[in-house]
Amino acid sequence: MRVGLIYLAGGNSRRFGSNKLLYEMEGKPLFCHLLERLIHICRRHDEWEVLVVTQYQSICDAAAKMGAEAVFSPESHRGASYSVKAGLCVANAMSVRQTKAEACAFFAADQPYLTEESAEGFLEEMERRKAGLGCVAYGGRQGNPAWFSRRFFRELMDLEGDQGGRKVLNAHPDEVLHFSVSRAWELEDIDIPPDL
Repeated sequence: MRVGLIYLAGGNSRRFGSNKLLYEMEGKPLFCHLLERLIHICRRHDEWEVLVVTQYQSICDAAAKMGAEAVFSPESHRGASYSVKAGLCVANAMSVRQTKAEACAFFAADQPYLTEESAEGFLEEMERRKAGLGCVAYGGRQGNPAWFSRRFFRELMDLEGDQGGRKVLNAHPDEVLHFSVSRAWELEDIDIPPDL
């Protein structure tokens, strides 16, 4: 199954005070941590590819050097929906594999603690079960990443402003498959400097 792993790295980092994605954490920029894992995962799955959506040229350049497809999205500063749509448009176009994505999974670049094992397990489970919608969860709490089959692409394209995929998940709660992670900290994201 052709799956686009859309890595959302285009936020404004308002609460952080500066571009948190470039903040150095354990010797490398924050955005590199999970991205490296996703690229590594895609090497084991021929039909999966990573698309990095960002409004920052430096992240675009770094992502391309790392082996991901960089999607420059200058409109991302206007809200999450612009990043979602930019990534989805590329995933939905003919790629180097000459096929369109049958599903997309959205990952947050400010979530450095999600392990490779959990990310790959989530994707494999969604693919195996041919999920329409899905997300990771811990103790009943939903989190990122989130999965959307082609059937829900139109609803994602209809998002506005700072709306993200959570709106689509909330509109179809009975269709959302949950993939449980065993450690709560895997779902943590970085919003303010003390989170590091």
